[in-house]
Amino acid sequence: MSNQDHLDLLLQGLEVWNKFRRTQPTVRPDLRNADLSGYDFTRMDFSRCDLTGTDLSDAYLLRANLEEADLTGANLTEADVIEANLLKATLTNATLVMVDLSGTGLIRANLAGADLSKANLTRASLPWGNLQGCRLVQTNLKMADLREADLTGSDLSEANLQDASLTGAVFQRANLQGAKNVSLEYLGKARTLFQASLDPPLHEDIEKNYPHLLTQP
Repeated sequence: MSNQDHLDLLLQGLEVWNKFRRTQPTVRPDLRNADLSGYDFTRMDFSRCDLTGTDLSDAYLLRANLEEADLTGANLTEADVIEANLLKATLTNATLVMVDLSGTGLIRANLAGADLSKANLTRASLPWGNLQGCRLVQTNLKMADLREADLTGSDLSEANLQDASLTGAVFQRANLQGAKNVSLEYLGKARTLFQASLDPPLHEDIEKNYPHLLTQP
């Protein structure tokens, strides 16, 4: 259960909350399991906050600071998290269906087991991120930065990978069947595609041009 004092401060709005964060930098706000769906948290400072199990569905988190926040099991369905800071944030097993994360920084974020189906990650930065076992079905990853990201066992079926940076990315046992706008050149820069599920034409192209990606790393 969340700390009621922290929750009361949050609901007083941007000025009161961000002043609290500035003047009490050692306090880690406890907002666990709170129902914050639909609220406008634009530019709010949630850095290092405990938001495990919190309902943030339909919330507005534009340019919010969620650096190192713990969002384990949180619900961000259809939330607007545009150009936010999620550096080193934990989002394991979070529900992010149809969330808008366009332009958001998720560098070294932990998204293992998260559901990002139909999410918008256009221009999102995910280098060195942990996306093991993620659902990325029909997710828009146009121009996303996935360098050195670990997508082991993730489901990218029907995802849009147009101009996504894939250098050093791990796609071991990932499902890429039906993925759209996949650049052979960009995919060829991945670290591994061992045991990945690929459409037959793409598999043939990889086998011909980058056979090392299909062997056990």
